[in-house]
Amino acid sequence: MTSASRRPTSPSGASGATGPRHRGLAGERIWDAYLLSVALVWVELWVIAFSSRAEFVSLAEALLAQRSLMPIAALLVAPFAVGAGAAIELFARAERRGPRIALAVLCAAFGGAVAWGVSTGRHLAGAKRPLFTVAVAAIAGACAFFVAPLLAGYLARARTATRVAVVVTFALIGAIALELANARVLPRLYPAFHVGLGVLSLVAVSAVSLAYGHVGRADGTSSSGRTRRGADLRWRYFATGRGVAALAIFAISAALLPRATSKLRLADNIRFIYVERAPILGHVVETVARFDPPPSVDAPPPSMEAASSGAFDLAGWDVLLISVDAMRADHLGAYGYDRPTTPNIDAIAKDGVVFDRAYTATPHTSYAVTSMMTGKFTRPLLAMDLGGDSETWPEHLRRYDYKTAAFYPPAVFFIDESRFTSFSERKLGFEYVREEFLPAADRVGQVTKYLDSEAGDRRVFLWVHLFEPHEPYDAHAGFDFGARDIDRYDAEIAESDRAIGDLVREVRARRPKTLVILTADHGEEFGDHGGRYHGTTVYEEQVRVPLVLNAPGLLGPLLIKQPVQLVDLLPTTLAALRVPRPARVRGRDLGDLVTAVAPDDAEAGIAFSESEDMMLLAKGPRRLVCLRRAGACSLYDLTEDPRERRDVASSNPAELSALRNDLRALEASHGRYEREGRVREGKGLPEPLRRGLSGDVEAAPDIAPLLDDADVAIRRKSAEVLFELRPREVAPALRLAITREEDPETKAYLALALVRMGEGAPHVFELLDGKNQAMRRLAALALAEGGDDRGEGELVSWLIEAYPKSGRPRPEDAMSFERARQVLEAVGSMKSELAVGALLRVLPDVRLRPYVAASLAKIGEDAARPGLAEYLMEERYVTGRIAITEALLSLGAGPELRDPLVSMLGMPDPLPNGLSYAIRADVLKHVGGPSRDAELGRLKRFATSGVIVDFVVPELPKGAEPPADRDARVRVLCRAVAPSGGEIRVGPRGDIPRSSEKKAPIPRNRPELDGERAVTLAVPSGEGATEVFADLPTSVPAKPGKQLSLVFYVTQGVSIDACAVVPLRRELPKETPKEG
Repeated sequence: MTSASRRPTSPSGASGATGPRHRGLAGERIWDAYLLSVALVWVELWVIAFSSRAEFVSLAEALLAQRSLMPIAALLVAPFAVGAGAAIELFARAERRGPRIALAVLCAAFGGAVAWGVSTGRHLAGAKRPLFTVAVAAIAGACAFFVAPLLAGYLARARTATRVAVVVTFALIGAIALELANARVLPRLYPAFHVGLGVLSLVAVSAVSLAYGHVGRADGTSSSGRTRRGADLRWRYFATGRGVAALAIFAISAALLPRATSKLRLADNIRFIYVERAPILGHVVETVARFDPPPSVDAPPPSMEAASSGAFDLAGWDVLLISVDAMRADHLGAYGYDRPTTPNIDAIAKDGVVFDRAYTATPHTSYAVTSMMTGKFTRPLLAMDLGGDSETWPEHLRRYDYKTAAFYPPAVFFIDESRFTSFSERKLGFEYVREEFLPAADRVGQVTKYLDSEAGDRRVFLWVHLFEPHEPYDAHAGFDFGARDIDRYDAEIAESDRAIGDLVREVRARRPKTLVILTADHGEEFGDHGGRYHGTTVYEEQVRVPLVLNAPGLLGPLLIKQPVQLVDLLPTTLAALRVPRPARVRGRDLGDLVTAVAPDDAEAGIAFSESEDMMLLAKGPRRLVCLRRAGACSLYDLTEDPRERRDVASSNPAELSALRNDLRALEASHGRYEREGRVREGKGLPEPLRRGLSGDVEAAPDIAPLLDDADVAIRRKSAEVLFELRPREVAPALRLAITREEDPETKAYLALALVRMGEGAPHVFELLDGKNQAMRRLAALALAEGGDDRGEGELVSWLIEAYPKSGRPRPEDAMSFERARQVLEAVGSMKSELAVGALLRVLPDVRLRPYVAASLAKIGEDAARPGLAEYLMEERYVTGRIAITEALLSLGAGPELRDPLVSMLGMPDPLPNGLSYAIRADVLKHVGGPSRDAELGRLKRFATSGVIVDFVVPELPKGAEPPADRDARVRVLCRAVAPSGGEIRVGPRGDIPRSSEKKAPIPRNRPELDGERAVTLAVPSGEGATEVFADLPTSVPAKPGKQLSLVFYVTQGVSIDACAVVPLRRELPKETPKEG
């Protein structure tokens, strides 16, 4: 070998004296890094668009994501590309001492910064944190100093093809791995960690330039001077082209920036998707939101009042108000339901006024009932400490010589009970009250007994609230719709309907001139939008309620299609009785609509509803659904999309903007009629504070100026509200206010708010060590949310006090539900092992149980497994079952999931994805899966041509009861994928194949399926796996603990992942209802 062939070659491609030399390489690396970084972001955008395609309205929305996000992203990655390009060039020259030192210093600084950012926990508190930071920085710098020259030298001496293959492969794999880690490891925790991964992914993809950058003849052979000059010239042209392309992209992106931010501001769905799923683009969206908050609205709210002609006259009439808990409108025959659930209600509706689109104020009984009884939206008012003294429907009528009586369960005031003390203590203003849990049929006897005792001439106002359809659902004799939740729910409605028929007949037998008002407090969800039960969303299934008015001789049959509200009932009846409209009542008089004096315009009408996190504005057929904290909205048109599946906001920007303005104005106006509402010194709450107290995060820019108010109570309340809202865009105003604030409480809330916004505030540490317990706890919470566990003990003590051991009373004001959720998330994020015992105390709270399970899973303490497993066996709610199962799997549970899975898979509504959980826990064959692994393999391979599979039916867990008088004893479940849909046919063998090799890999004869005893499992179309099930008839010889052979046939395109056979069991026994 000659000396020339042994001479080291620089990574820039100069092979001794024979390779070409280039100048300005750092500049080329920078624009290469910029181009590659933009490409990475573009790929991320489309990967997210494809993986989340079901959440996009159309391809056009994905293209809008590109147009709105890419210009912003191309500008924001530029400074990172400069650093990445410089680092790559230093690496390329790392065989030289100067670049090697510079690269080591750069890597040490980067590693130290990330280490400092992630070392906020208790394990590295005090002097440990700087030592940890220095150690990480030293390791990063040493790796760069010693490893980089070796790698650079290898690449310099490698042949061109080898270098290209190695660099491109490792750079792309590294970028992909870093992106996946950024998305899936410690989500929403340790911001420095995720920023560091994002920077590294940009550096990794920028390293691709090492594959082609500045290479002459890397194989070490010589070339003629003319060839080298030609190569130099061609490379200069290539380099110049890349530089021009980089500058052009940057310039075009800068020019498109105003338009892109404008589009992104309106693209709510895009913001949702990319903030939640995109490692780099999520930061882009957050950055834009931070510097471009939505403008505040200064406009009058849409009118909800209507003048009446007086055509509706209730003089001399009694009033019977019947409300049914959780009865959604579309499960009534009068509203088009195909099951015979409500023959009595249908008869009442046939001769009465039916409101096709009536809405509750809030999908929780407590707020819904008090809103209906007061004619105003009580949830935002009570959040502002207003409205508790409001006069109610019976109190107004008592003033006009009505006798009033109410029959309702205690669950009416369960949700946020402390807010309803005034209403609860005065029994909503009724004179005669029977407050108890009672079957619907027994309510009829109570009402008739009361009416018999009130035989005078005075008119009566009766309110009867039936509780049957509220979960948990029970079946009733005579209404055998099935065993699933929705079947038993329909049976509960049918049972209520039977009582309603009897009740109306008995009341009218005694008082013929009775106006019957039939409605519900809210609806009920069965997975329509991914949830269950009620109180969580404002989609139709939860907030739309039936509303029927029946008064023979006074009102004729009529269908009203425009939106109305339950808060309209009070002003309607008061106007019909010629009672002056109270000043603080918010609803509108529907008198002219029910008497057909005013035409029913389906494009008119308005309704408002809200839950904890969502708001609805219904106008005509349009439904604006908004998420509070995200400030993002979706728009639906019920004319074309009655199930609210297709967001039309992007195609109707003007209408979206107008409706959002109306909603903001309406939200801002809730306190206008509550003139008694005052802060502690007696001054009325300013409008921005009223909005903020209702949870409107968009009110924050209008609240910030109130920090300079002369009234200390206004400043104090403003700081408290900003602490709850956490709007980052007002952080500068808070930093300024805290420097001049003298009031200790206001200053405390300002410091706490700044910490919650990610800003430093040393005063919080004084609060943490102070004597004020409330402030200590809030300081501990704010610090924990930012990853600082110095208040860990305080949070644990708070949980222990709020949730004492079983048998001890719970303090009324220890912790609100929303605060409990925040504390649970904080201790989980800190991985606080100290909190495990306290968390187990919270498990009995059915509403918090899913959040407790998630926190225990984050902590990862095996000691939590027995407690979680115990509650899993007793959990009635599907959401709780899923959360606890996921937590147990995260904690490494295996055999202990056998009994719960067998139990939950055999229930009328089997656990969603139960087979997937069994596979993850490695217990499939113990919960009724194929008896041997080989059996499962044959099922997967040969189901299309027919296959016999052996199962062992598991025993029912101890305490589980089999169903009574059912046509089936066992259930077969399968997890399968069918892109175009398909079927799985399952049943016993009709005849044993003539081949003697029954268990041959491919049977000689296709097994015969007994068609009369077979069942069909319909697999819906979709790219992902889904689980389907059917109950085998009792004629199939299946017994727990015994082997069962079944024949499987699947249609083309269906791929089976797993199947199982489980014994059927009853749903868990019903407990005393508590939630409203």
